[in-house]
Amino acid sequence: MNKRGLVRTACERLRQNNIRKPILIPKQVFYISDDEGNTKTFTIRKTDKTAIYTVEDVEAILDAVLDVVQDNLRRGEETAIFGFGSLGLHYWKPRATKLTHNGENMYMEGRFIPKFSSGNNLRMCAKVYELSLGDRLPEETDIAQDNADE
Repeated sequence: MNKRGLVRTACERLRQNNIRKPILIPKQVFYISDDEGNTKTFTIRKTDKTAIYTVEDVEAILDAVLDVVQDNLRRGEETAIFGFGSLGLHYWKPRATKLTHNGENMYMEGRFIPKFSSGNNLRMCAKVYELSLGDRLPEETDIAQDNADE
């Protein structure tokens, strides 16, 4: 799923769950006077107005979250989202390696790479998917199709 699909799916989910954004209306003051010159002021404040999140709203929220994660990674900090996982940096030590296609030795410098550690809720989602497959795992179906093709 790309970013556009994620935004549209999130927007649809907000609509399904009837999650709305509150709209604050400034208070209004009404002055009522009678023929004798007496006045009375009434202050009305409405805050119960709500509106549906638009695709642009959800896209702006997602962009803000991604910007925060990227800024944290630039500073070397970890971002943890409860139940989903944590994003941080991992340092790969410098090492010597061999290229597989020509056997040439190569030296790789140390560098930082992004690292994702999945949270408990995300692991549970993967486990539920695995259980929904039953006895049939993806590798087994791929192997069976390959054998049938031969």
